[in-house]
Amino acid sequence: MCGIAGYIRPRGLLDDPVIDDMLARIRHRGPDGTSTWTRPEVGLAMAHSRLKVQDTSPAADQPMHAAGGGVTLIYNGEIYNFRELRDELVAAGASFRSTGDTEVLLELCRRDPDLGFLKRLNGMFAFAVWHDARRTLSLARDRTGVKPLLFAPLGTTIAFDDPHQAFAPHEFDCGGGLAFASEMHAIRPAVGAVTIDSTAVMQLLTLGFIAAPRTIFHQVRKLPPGCMLRWREGRIRIHRWAPFEGDPGGSEAESPSPSIVSAGGVIRGIFDDAVRMRLLADVPVGVFLSGGIDSAIVTAVASRVADARIRTFSVSFPGEPFYDESRYAEAVARMHGTDHTVLPLSLREVQEVIPAVEAHIGEPFADSSALPSYLLSRLTRAHVTVALSGDGADELFAGYNRYAAATLIEKVGRIARTPLYGPCRAMIEAWPARRERRIGGWVSQAKRAIRSMDRRLPHRFANWMRTSDDATFSRLMLNRDRAPEMIESVVSMLWNARRAGESGRGPREADETDLNRHLRTEWRTSLPDDMLTKIDLMSMAHGLEVRSPFLDFRLADLVFAMPWRWKLSAWRKKHLLIETFKHELPAILHHRPKKGFEAPVGPWLRGPLKGMARDLMAADRCFFESVLSREGALAVLDAHASGRADHNFCLWAVVSLLAWQQRHAPGVEVGAG
Repeated sequence: MCGIAGYIRPRGLLDDPVIDDMLARIRHRGPDGTSTWTRPEVGLAMAHSRLKVQDTSPAADQPMHAAGGGVTLIYNGEIYNFRELRDELVAAGASFRSTGDTEVLLELCRRDPDLGFLKRLNGMFAFAVWHDARRTLSLARDRTGVKPLLFAPLGTTIAFDDPHQAFAPHEFDCGGGLAFASEMHAIRPAVGAVTIDSTAVMQLLTLGFIAAPRTIFHQVRKLPPGCMLRWREGRIRIHRWAPFEGDPGGSEAESPSPSIVSAGGVIRGIFDDAVRMRLLADVPVGVFLSGGIDSAIVTAVASRVADARIRTFSVSFPGEPFYDESRYAEAVARMHGTDHTVLPLSLREVQEVIPAVEAHIGEPFADSSALPSYLLSRLTRAHVTVALSGDGADELFAGYNRYAAATLIEKVGRIARTPLYGPCRAMIEAWPARRERRIGGWVSQAKRAIRSMDRRLPHRFANWMRTSDDATFSRLMLNRDRAPEMIESVVSMLWNARRAGESGRGPREADETDLNRHLRTEWRTSLPDDMLTKIDLMSMAHGLEVRSPFLDFRLADLVFAMPWRWKLSAWRKKHLLIETFKHELPAILHHRPKKGFEAPVGPWLRGPLKGMARDLMAADRCFFESVLSREGALAVLDAHASGRADHNFCLWAVVSLLAWQQRHAPGVEVGAG
């Protein structure tokens, strides 16, 4: 795991401090060594900060050059099956100076400049490789988007009006060159002046994250998961190298397993191997153990397949039963005999870490679980260099409450076409709600459900992912007449992600209600752009590498092809996963409700953070004079603070946006979407 940055500029290298500044901004990602390399003849500069995980010797330092010259690589991530690939290369006549995965990847790039080998890689990665003979710079990102990779054409701005560009091949002129980096902070020295993308702002306020390929700035884009970018002779071509997970057009009859029992056996075999591969390292490895089903399964399997006793790490909130999961984590640790470390926290300590977390966020990001994730990563890094996590299981096996609710709504949604719908919705919307209370949580779900009884399929499913309803979003807008247009753009983006890879095959409407389609949508959007972004930024802030076995592409391909009813049985979420591993889980976890790893920002915005939110709104001179309504935002805050409504997610997005701009983009203006 590392940090990468660089640029190519045909007119010549930028001033020397630029590449040094880019490197300094990713040094935290790789505290074990830094280096730069330039090729002045072509205007190429590369920078790398190294976290030593495989082969800790200088032989594995980067940038790494092929033995015969002509190919140079910088790389962030891990290739878990590198030993198998290395053996094949040795049999084909290759020799190696190091024992890690970087030189294996370099040799593959040398032998295949078109990077046709990418489908064979089992891992998480983002890399840049220069082929001197072809005068070609190639960037590639892993199929799920575990490792981030940003790019920016120099001297031009990309128009992203078409939501299909996240998945369809496209080309454009880029004669001024190209910059790239692992994080937004690191790419900005090469880019220069930037403007804020108003459409990205709307995505943030609607979803809590900004979906690839957009970023908060017009001038910078994310390389989407599973995609490759090639720069050559002033032209950029971006295309998807990875096949889509499972079979998007498949039916239940096409499942590779005839029964849930046999499916569980296949899942167990793949998952055991996925965990075993991710335990391989030349440094200490541990496991995040939150107390939920996913991390408990990772812990159970790791304890069974590892050669030594596993170390596990969790946080607790003494005296805060709504947030504290420590008793579940300790039950798992006892069952599997792990060396368990717990960090007791007060809610005030979580609140106090907000400035440190904001410092590492290069673009606004509204997932409050970044706060405890930052603290858990800091604790874990004091003992190990690598940690396994349970990320991806909810999106793969239907773990969120909204999946069960959405399925139920599909059965009773016909009420939306009757005269009862209007009065029912008005009554439910008027109920007060506080998510931190059990009844308030039910009310919040009821409100989300009634809003999702939409006759339009794209809107019906988008509403389950949105963090703000139409009325609240409209109140935040300076020009309320544009609110429907902005909502429609988000709905179109999500619907496009849902239908990607179908090659024009129009499925029947009955197929559209298949829960697997909704799982794929989140796998392609909120998983990489929210969940994995969060864990990458918060763990790498401390130089900690995090690996998730649930993201193994073999497991994803298998499970996405299975019937959704195996994953969601009545109201029991992750049914297939729990049935597969229930004998390795404490009984108290078998029917435990889903509990998110979040910070209590809802109560905070009614109490200790209410003043901060008001101050941010009062001080802003960027968004409230261009796209947002200060009066509307204050009204939403007041409704939340009084308990008349729960605008937890929406308000945290506003607060995150304003705090980010005042810290990281003072003086930057908002441009058109």
